[in-house]
Amino acid sequence: MTVSADDHRAPYVQVADALREEIHAGTLQPGQKLPSARQLADRFGVAVMTASNGVRLLREEGLVSSTQGRGTFVRRPGDDSDEAVPGAAPVSLVDRVSDLESQVKYLAGRLAAVESLLEDRPS
Repeated sequence: MTVSADDHRAPYVQVADALREEIHAGTLQPGQKLPSARQLADRFGVAVMTASNGVRLLREEGLVSSTQGRGTFVRRPGDDSDEAVPGAAPVSLVDRVSDLESQVKYLAGRLAAVESLLEDRPS
């Protein structure tokens, strides 16, 4: 599956939605390691940052948990602890701010593109 430019959802949301569906369908099992951001980027035809932002959404929803140096794993349903995966660490404030900064830059770029299209339209 590749991300669709015609889809109204942001590309990173499309990545998150596809992975979420796989988690709910059982294709990705609790405790299973997700592919790396590079692998996800290749699979979905997006930038690595876009794939990472999709995984970040799932982490914020509690569907996955990242472990320093080990990767990101699917969490067990109903497990709200930070130790859903052995060695898992909560997302730091610095990581969250960095993710938000990336989102703002992405959205600013999209807004500039839309404004440019509107300026080029005949009145």
